[in-house]
Amino acid sequence: MISISEMKAKVKTLVEDITGQKAYFDIVPNNIKTGVLITRQATEFSGRTVDGDAHDVRHGFEIFIFSFVSADTCDSITDRLVAATDGKYSEDFRLIMVNSITPTEYDPEVGFRGNAVSMEFVER
Repeated sequence: MISISEMKAKVKTLVEDITGQKAYFDIVPNNIKTGVLITRQATEFSGRTVDGDAHDVRHGFEIFIFSFVSADTCDSITDRLVAATDGKYSEDFRLIMVNSITPTEYDPEVGFRGNAVSMEFVER
């Protein structure tokens, strides 16, 4: 099993590479117009081998894609992330699953739009 900090770094790199946006953990600077906020949800183990190693380790993350530019910008970034990851394998992950996509309300006066994507990353 890899450490949580290694997993966070891998998820951040993957999200940034796919979306083309800067990703942040827990706090986003004030001046960002479009970006990604990542929060860690949980790590689950689905069983153990005879020698005690975890069979299947799943790391849950909430990927919040936001934009003060336009709803279309936010939605296209979300679509790109989901299309590139859901049910896919990668060098770093045995499987990536998108559990849900929750759009937030669009506020036309502020111009804010956000989509929350709940994802699981299964270790190789």
